[in-house]
Amino acid sequence: MIAPLLLLLLQGPQPTVGDTVWVERVLGDVGGAVVRPQPWSLGELGEQLGPALVTQGARGAVVRYPLVFWYPGDHTLTMPGPVLVRRDGSSDTLKASTHKVSLLSVLPAGQPRSKLAPKPARGTLPIAAPSLIPLAITTGAVLLVLLPVALLWRRRGKVAPLPTRVEVFPDPARLREWAAAGEYRAALTGWSWRLARLLARSQDLTRIAEAQRVLEALSDQVYLPGESTRLAELCERAARLEGEAA
Repeated sequence: MIAPLLLLLLQGPQPTVGDTVWVERVLGDVGGAVVRPQPWSLGELGEQLGPALVTQGARGAVVRYPLVFWYPGDHTLTMPGPVLVRRDGSSDTLKASTHKVSLLSVLPAGQPRSKLAPKPARGTLPIAAPSLIPLAITTGAVLLVLLPVALLWRRRGKVAPLPTRVEVFPDPARLREWAAAGEYRAALTGWSWRLARLLARSQDLTRIAEAQRVLEALSDQVYLPGESTRLAELCERAARLEGEAA
């Protein structure tokens, strides 16, 4: 039989009326079952402040309830037994456990309540208190961040202007120079761009058909291992077709 244990986590040397009091019960080894604490009704004595917590530690499963009490003195409490749900779906409700809690009063000791005078009311708190301190703090923080950035930016010097002209279609003379230097693949890539534009703009069906055949040959040969003679021939065909269109 699991013996009920008592452990209070106090905010001070001893809890008083209105304090949050944690009452816990050590269940020990529950054999892998799921522990489901039941709600705890304290009646007029107090109430449960939130859901019970279940933790696992060296002592096994522990159930902890956050409670608050409205009356001072020694109180005997009956904690409802938690429900253990086994892996096979069966459940078992443990027996309730008994706990004792002692609470101090927040009123001065040794004086009748009828003779206790209430404390004077506090002054009205203003809803808003205008101040320039937040603005000054924000401005200072912004300056601390922007000043180093501005200094670093000035030290970088002038930024080089971006190129105003991008050469998408290389000049035919340059492509012939690349082919003469043996850079056939680079020249053929440039001819592909120019022939594609020629194919889109030309209205001569014969020239369109020839451009289509050259482009197909380029797509088959330019990225495959091949002899220089074959690549040079393709460059010559593309240059001749470009010259006829000009």
